[in-house]
Amino acid sequence: MSRFLFYPHARSVIQRLPEHFKKGYLKRCTPNSNLSYFEECEDQYIKAANNSIYPKELFDIPPAVIFPEESQKSLWGGEGIVTGFTEVKRTHTRIPKTWGPELRQNLFYSEILDRWLMIIVSLTALKQIELMKGLDNYLLMVRPEFKRFGRPQKMKSIVVLREILVQLSDPEFKKLKPAIAAKYAQFTIPGDEAEWVGLTLDEAIKKQMKIEHLRERAEASIPKKEIFTRALLKQLDTDKGHPQPSRLSDPTSSSLRSTFSRFLYGQRGSKS
Repeated sequence: MSRFLFYPHARSVIQRLPEHFKKGYLKRCTPNSNLSYFEECEDQYIKAANNSIYPKELFDIPPAVIFPEESQKSLWGGEGIVTGFTEVKRTHTRIPKTWGPELRQNLFYSEILDRWLMIIVSLTALKQIELMKGLDNYLLMVRPEFKRFGRPQKMKSIVVLREILVQLSDPEFKKLKPAIAAKYAQFTIPGDEAEWVGLTLDEAIKKQMKIEHLRERAEASIPKKEIFTRALLKQLDTDKGHPQPSRLSDPTSSSLRSTFSRFLYGQRGSKS
């Protein structure tokens, strides 16, 4: 659970988070129910040769998968560590055993980021990267942060994916490398959304608080008289577009507009 939930002012910040981040975070928090090892249960019992009835063995309970800290710093392809017991004869003692992915260190080239990345990957993730012809396609198409259980954490794949999406949304990148931008155009999202991809709840709260703080500082740097003058000029423009019968012959509004325009823009009735 996020430590920010213990502070009332931080809980109110969660309500002001962008909607696209809320939807993505809830999607990542939802466990993946499309598991390949689930079997449909048509008949719960089986009949033996001696006409005895026995309950059928079913595999409808997912195993407890452990995702250690090392899995967050590498690409495991959705795999984790599973604990259990070795299959032995009935008269022997069961021996605890742990199964984990086969890991290896590889050097990958990112066409979008234009740099080499040294990443530890599992054999399953390596096969998927080779099948999709590159690290960029793997991260953009598979979205590894959606394929794991438990609370989302800061993963290596999420950090690289965020950098790729931010790079694709950069206008300068589209001008300098139009061929690459056109190749991955289907994965391009707005820049303000790309900066929020894969953030944890703590990181999102800090980012939202920083944005609001910078906005308040920018508003505080503008003199109040200028803010009120602009608001009054906007109101006068609105009244001018929809005049009321009682104000058709009243020169007060035009006089006020001329005075405040000269005060705000330095000229009489127009912007400099």
